[in-house]
Amino acid sequence: MVKVTPDPPEFCSDSPLTRRAIDYYLKASAPDGAPFVLNDNMSFEDALARAADLLHCAVATAQIPGEPLNGQQRAVMHLVEMAKVVVDRSLDCLQPR
Repeated sequence: MVKVTPDPPEFCSDSPLTRRAIDYYLKASAPDGAPFVLNDNMSFEDALARAADLLHCAVATAQIPGEPLNGQQRAVMHLVEMAKVVVDRSLDCLQPR
């Protein structure tokens, strides 16, 4: 039988070039670095709206269909949902009635 796809190239993790590239590109995700940077000029309303968006994404990501959650994951999910409700309520309070 003829092989349609070629073999992947061999990966040599011991080469200095590979180590240098990995160190360069993964430096930003080092544990001592900030996970992300916020704009210093962000308003209170924008910060709450951004937090609400992030919480909605976290809920959607955690609720992958067909995968059961263990106890710890369920507890974290509950905390995220509670935070989402609080942020949504604070956004509602900021909007004029």
